[in-house]
Amino acid sequence: MARRLPISEEQHPSTERYIITYADLITLLLGLFVILYAASQVDVGKYREVAQALVRHFNPGAHPLPLEQRGTQLLPGEDGIPQPILPRSFPITIDQWLQETERLFQPYIASGRLSLERLAEGALIRVSEALLFETGKADLQPEALPILDTLAALLRTVPYLISVDGHTDSIPIRTLRYESNWHLSTARALTVAYYLIQHGVPETQLAVRGFGPQRPIAPNSTPEGRAKNRRVEIVLSELSAGSRNRSGYWQPGQPILLPQQLSSTQRKAK
Repeated sequence: MARRLPISEEQHPSTERYIITYADLITLLLGLFVILYAASQVDVGKYREVAQALVRHFNPGAHPLPLEQRGTQLLPGEDGIPQPILPRSFPITIDQWLQETERLFQPYIASGRLSLERLAEGALIRVSEALLFETGKADLQPEALPILDTLAALLRTVPYLISVDGHTDSIPIRTLRYESNWHLSTARALTVAYYLIQHGVPETQLAVRGFGPQRPIAPNSTPEGRAKNRRVEIVLSELSAGSRNRSGYWQPGQPILLPQQLSSTQRKAK
């Protein structure tokens, strides 16, 4: 009679297989945090290269300060963006304002992306869409900030009415944010005007207007012409009688008090 082998103990499945998955997860998390830590470290050498390239583009002849010597930054935490070019002194007349503006924006004027014009009632500065916005949008690009900071320094003390006008080309637009060219042109003008207000331009002297495609300066039949028509214009004009200021309606011969000229008593009264 054959001898029966003893029955082995019943095999149970392992209850510790989850440790393999857990170890894989911990390893992946460790790798992720190492990558994040490495990406957060500033490479000073690369910073200097990028900063010098940007400054050479926006302000030929200038040199960026080293990282440790930079003062107030244009955007907190964003280095390498050139600082705005501030005017030397407050221009008194429209012609002086135009001369100072032309000096500061000479590289942009030479490239055809910005232009100045003397008007009978004041002055006009025309900024192309390419310097401010992406096509079909009204959010400022980072490259627009030094330009608008320089404009704010030029405009914050001028005793003129400042109209910010938005213009588009004739191609219809209809998106979730902008129902028409009118909406887009007004949104762009408002974005620029509000940025100027945030940087010291008195809101009592600002007006915002959107013209859509109604005032082209070039034919809309070519891509070049449409690019010229997509623009923001800032118009300086004399404040007329009946224009409302901080002290009420302005009358001819009455001086215009800028915010920094108001006495403490006048400020309290307002």
